[in-house]
Amino acid sequence: MKYFEGVNFIGCGEDASHANIQKDRLFEGYYGIQYNHGGPLDFAAGDSPRRQVEGPYAFITQPAMKFYYGAPSGQSRHHVFACFKGPRVDRFIRHGLLTINSNQPLIRIINAERFLATLRELIANIRHNPPQNYSRAVLLLEDLLLQLHEQPSEKSEINSHLIPGLKQLVSAVEQNPQLEWDFTREAAALGVSYPHFRRIFRQYAGAAPVNFLIKCRLRNAVWLLLHSDDQISAVAENCGIPDEFYFSRLFKKYYNLPPLTYRREFKNRP
Repeated sequence: MKYFEGVNFIGCGEDASHANIQKDRLFEGYYGIQYNHGGPLDFAAGDSPRRQVEGPYAFITQPAMKFYYGAPSGQSRHHVFACFKGPRVDRFIRHGLLTINSNQPLIRIINAERFLATLRELIANIRHNPPQNYSRAVLLLEDLLLQLHEQPSEKSEINSHLIPGLKQLVSAVEQNPQLEWDFTREAAALGVSYPHFRRIFRQYAGAAPVNFLIKCRLRNAVWLLLHSDDQISAVAENCGIPDEFYFSRLFKKYYNLPPLTYRREFKNRP
């Protein structure tokens, strides 16, 4: 269909345990949707000061601007991206579908699972050259840009005295996701009700406490799958989900592949 012509897809990818830092990265001649689905992100665009955020944030990379982004030293994050260019992209910019706010380049993604699913579908399509369904790929790109427009501006409701405790808790969960976490007790330790704790935890970490814990356990599972020869049952046990069948269902839900297939596909890949 000629209606969708005018977009060239440059590259795409997903890394659930990305640990690299991009310093002064330039994207000459093309744009990109860069998405931090989980984990800590160090970020700066142009001459702006570096900022660290946690959880689902997206930003648009563009030509003629330097970007700094990646996980803090010794940590990893879940990174997903798709890059593109072309005359249709120029029209996106002219008509406001693709907007770049140099003052606030980071966009907090509220419905993270929907955004990730759309981006994954786009990636699955454009990994092939040419794309499996070019018109569908362009439509998915436009859907992602619309989703970015739909995100509400951030409004902080976290009292400053609670932030150190939240930061410490998030770090502890990331480092030890296999433990049995009692978030009702953690809320009491912060001196707030559980409903309020759940709201501020989600705002700070990008996911509700239990969902955040699951993501951390699955990120740990990814590391074990790629860096050990443990049986799937042992991986499930060591990441805090002792039921192997439940673990496999969860893993496939988040990564679109069963654990064993994920290991075969990505282990030893350069």
